[in-house]
Amino acid sequence: MGYLDNSSITVDAVLTKKGREILKNGGNLNITSFTLSDNQVDYRLWNPDHPSGSAFYGEAIENLPMLEASVHAEYNLRNRLVSLNQNTVAIPAIVLGGLDTKGGSVLTFDEGDENKGKINVDLVGYTSTMSITGDPYYVVVQDPSIIRVNANLISELSGTSRMFLQEQDIPHAQQYGFGGDGFTIKPIQQDVAGKVTNVYVVHVETGAHASFTVTNNITKNQRSILSTNIIR
Repeated sequence: MGYLDNSSITVDAVLTKKGREILKNGGNLNITSFTLSDNQVDYRLWNPDHPSGSAFYGEAIENLPMLEASVHAEYNLRNRLVSLNQNTVAIPAIVLGGLDTKGGSVLTFDEGDENKGKINVDLVGYTSTMSITGDPYYVVVQDPSIIRVNANLISELSGTSRMFLQEQDIPHAQQYGFGGDGFTIKPIQQDVAGKVTNVYVVHVETGAHASFTVTNNITKNQRSILSTNIIR
């Protein structure tokens, strides 16, 4: 990946891995809509004190280098541009429920907590007027060896060109799609307590997102001890 020449207007278009897969299988893309985003834009560079006047307030932003288009769709369009009513005073946001504390960002699984893990997802500040194909939300689990997600597995995510093996302790993040009011997380037994992973929830249409951390304290050793005590 390289930088685009920002001395002229350039349109750099590539097929994503999903697009290539569709064509490989003999399908048609049938593109009916598109999405814009402002990834790579640092609005902190807006300078209302520029000595040359208002026409140059955004000069530093306009001169930012832009990366070439990536075939990894999941790493792009994270900050989508959406049209909102003129009287809107806040951008859409995701509110999560079912965590350890209301308004918190941590979910902890201790022994006996196997039945918890229902994550409620509420999008506030936006009402969709579009017909979206597929799931309206997706969730990314950084380390799928720590928890399972009851949702539609979309893909494994990798920032490298090769897929490492689980035995190398380099698990791949997984992306799931879901609809409705949320999804469910289940812990996976671990060798040691305290394993942690990050979870990201994103609304496809607006790009609104939220994240939380999951700590898994459920271990095989604890279960073995409990079973031994019961037998005695």
